[in-house]
Amino acid sequence: MNRRNIRFSHLGFHVRDLDTMVAFYCQHLGLQVTDRGPLTALPGQPEICFLSSDPTEHHQVALVEGRGDEKGMLNQVSFHVDSLQDLRDLDADLAEAGVEQKFGLNHGNAWSLYFFDPEGNMVECFVQSPWHTRQPVTDPLDVSMSDEEILERTKERYSGDPDFQPIEEWRSAFAKRLDQAP
Repeated sequence: MNRRNIRFSHLGFHVRDLDTMVAFYCQHLGLQVTDRGPLTALPGQPEICFLSSDPTEHHQVALVEGRGDEKGMLNQVSFHVDSLQDLRDLDADLAEAGVEQKFGLNHGNAWSLYFFDPEGNMVECFVQSPWHTRQPVTDPLDVSMSDEEILERTKERYSGDPDFQPIEEWRSAFAKRLDQAP
């Protein structure tokens, strides 16, 4: 058994009425919208809304529009890992186990490996980048690249974005927003 230091991070839900669900989680659970926009990597480009009440977590809940009767409510379950090497090791373990449906994504604020468990549930394992980037961002990630290559490509790709900033600056600003919330 491989022992990894993974920590639960967030859940994603497919929803029928995104605005109603956002209002519910914000009004009743005290979450705040951190980002919102179309998921351009998915068919139909459904809108996603990220919610959090913790400045150390960009999102604790991700709500994705487009839930129908044929689609389950759970979009994914996500876990933190400590390093890009952890993602590489996991990728190799999954390949050895015959898991073919897996892919890496660069979100700018995190580097993720997505895969499906034996019953088809999507799992995300990710390591945070040192930056905040407005979400959603779904660019391909090649986990075989070195840490330095991934850092440099991420910085090159997103540093021109007006919301690009060191993650600690974003966390501090979000903490202030939380303090000012009613």
